[in-house]
Amino acid sequence: MTTGDPTAPAPLLPGEFAPALAAAARGADFRTVLEELLIALPDDRADRLMHLLRESRGSWFPLMSSRGGDLLFLGNALSGSITPLAAYGFRVTALDPSAERGAFARLRNEAHAPGRVTVITGGREERLPFDDRSFDVVVQEDGLPGRAGLFAHGIDEVMRVSRGEIVLTVDNRLGYKRSSERRNDFHIPSPVEFLRAAIAPRRGERTVGGYRRLLERHGFARPRAFSLYPHRQNFTFVVGLDEPRPKLGIGPKEKKNRVKLFANAVGLFPVFTPSFALIGARRELARERTRLDRILLEIARVTGEPLPAVEQLVGTRGNTAVIHTSIPGASESEPRGRWTLHVPLCPKNIPQLELHYRTLETLRKQFPTVPAPEPLVHGRIDDVWLSCERRVPGWTAPQISGDRAKLANMLGDASRHFAQLVVREAAPMTDLDYEVLVGTRIDLVARHAAVPSTIERLQRMRVEFRARLIGRNVARVLHHADLRGKHVQVAPDGRVLGYLDWGTTEPAGLPYFDLLHLVVHERKQEHRCSAGDAWRIVRDRRGLREYEERALSHYRRTVRLDDETARAIEELYPVLVAAMAEKNWDYSRPRWLHRQFGI
Repeated sequence: MTTGDPTAPAPLLPGEFAPALAAAARGADFRTVLEELLIALPDDRADRLMHLLRESRGSWFPLMSSRGGDLLFLGNALSGSITPLAAYGFRVTALDPSAERGAFARLRNEAHAPGRVTVITGGREERLPFDDRSFDVVVQEDGLPGRAGLFAHGIDEVMRVSRGEIVLTVDNRLGYKRSSERRNDFHIPSPVEFLRAAIAPRRGERTVGGYRRLLERHGFARPRAFSLYPHRQNFTFVVGLDEPRPKLGIGPKEKKNRVKLFANAVGLFPVFTPSFALIGARRELARERTRLDRILLEIARVTGEPLPAVEQLVGTRGNTAVIHTSIPGASESEPRGRWTLHVPLCPKNIPQLELHYRTLETLRKQFPTVPAPEPLVHGRIDDVWLSCERRVPGWTAPQISGDRAKLANMLGDASRHFAQLVVREAAPMTDLDYEVLVGTRIDLVARHAAVPSTIERLQRMRVEFRARLIGRNVARVLHHADLRGKHVQVAPDGRVLGYLDWGTTEPAGLPYFDLLHLVVHERKQEHRCSAGDAWRIVRDRRGLREYEERALSHYRRTVRLDDETARAIEELYPVLVAAMAEKNWDYSRPRWLHRQFGI
């Protein structure tokens, strides 16, 4: 395949899987094989492969009625959608014309969902190689009625082999932008391109009405339609088009976009949204409750609260489905039924969400003045692993980016709150402390750094910072480890209402890093610069604003952190960030430390 075709099925050329498959044959595990493959690829194609593997591509799955059974997946066998489908009850058969992709997908599937997925090479024939009504669910993720792309069959074949539901993820012929298949990289067509695609779409794309007419046949009822926004290959929000929920998230900053607000208000969103997910079912099944409906019913029973409705369904970058609920018509001050559900879409997120939930319990018991969500329910419901907490009001802090008065309030609160999380008072750092808090982190990052000069620098840092930190008085704190603006919920004036996403928590970590991380990311958000540029502003302290310095210095005084130790932590920041990422990522991103910080 070529890398310039936006409809290309995978970012690898024929034969490029061979070294990875050979490494697996020698006994390497899937993570090792994948990381070596990503390092071998140019950065742009590595990005596209990582994007394809994202499990949040399947975050629409709770909107189906089916909770299990036989599922046929028609699309790229590497698609991350397969993992949550296999994890939550389905026996998946994936059809892909590429034997190489299929072989690599088998490695992934056995690592993530052993025994749940069968990959079959095929799909070039017009007739699918399965009997009528062979599958409870058929998911068509690539290719479409126009028969261009991976497969030769048409939609009639999809309907023939399904005895229950169909899920179709497709592009809108009137869509106003498309994903490049790299994260947050979109192409907005010129007026000429747009008209050409609208008049003569090259892959047979239709409007939402056209897709509905296509699917409302052969015993299937009118399909339910959702937008995958901003694009099916790169979406965050699943937005209802038949009913007002789940709805599109529009924050305070987006409310300044009058064109977007007007288009949404007059009903143009379904017309120009870039892509859709359509979920159809045979008429005898069409009125069954969705899986998400059944989950909410059970949580309402357990909590004794009124049954809410889904307000938003979000597929996160971290491969978790986040579902916000509320009671239709109720005031935002009504806490009952205002829940946030976290559904892990890949295996590594399950222990992280377990940790998140347990940390919320710890915070409420040991640090009740630090605002955090109230934990409500944790475990499996309708065979879906989830955690549910009381939804915190307000907006995440990126919505106040650039407003210095509000940011001053937010950072001031964060400084006071996180300075309370001391679990061991300041004491001289020992050799063992250094190894646990710093040395092992440098070693972890070095193992995955990939760039020789970066590895050499890390080896020097290990020696240098041992000399600088041993004997220094350092407290131990309950360590969030990934405190960024999107994890801080704020009121309209910037005051903190709650801290979110504690799945990376460490019970006794280094002080200062959490607040430092928050300041760096706020600068990155405001200036739209690299993490390295934002870090250098904070490290050098020359561009710090008065309220940033006030928050940082207040924290240092409260936890008794001397300036020399604080400067060492500021200089170590890139390594500490990279170590947190390597500890929690499901696989290492190629050359991440070098690319982000130039180390």
